Amino acid sequence: MNFQVESENLRSQAKIWAGRKDHVDKVKVNLADTIGQGSAFGKMAGSAGVTGMYDDWTRAIDNCLADASYSFSYLDAGLRSTADGYDDSDATTALSMAELDTRIEEGKYHRD
Repeated sequence: MNFQVESENLRSQAKIWAGRKDHVDKVKVNLADTIGQGSAFGKMAGSAGVTGMYDDWTRAIDNCLADASYSFSYLDAGLRSTADGYDDSDATTALSMAELDTRIEEGKYHRD
């Protein structure tokens, strides 16, 4: 059985994930001023629990964006490394699985 890895396609897909990471990072920066600002709804909203719910919700969104950025970065690195490995390119450009695995640690995720 023969197969051929389309390494340029892997690199193309890696760029897509890198771009998605950049977009997520921009959204995270744009939303930063709104995180935990439930008190802006006033005392009445605070007494009805709106403040706390808003703060919880915005922090959850912020955590999701952080996790997406982290995952997209890993996908970018993994796809590029796979392409480099199949191309048998310079050994300094392909990451070993052990090194690649250190780039994603479950403990760095904010949500399960």
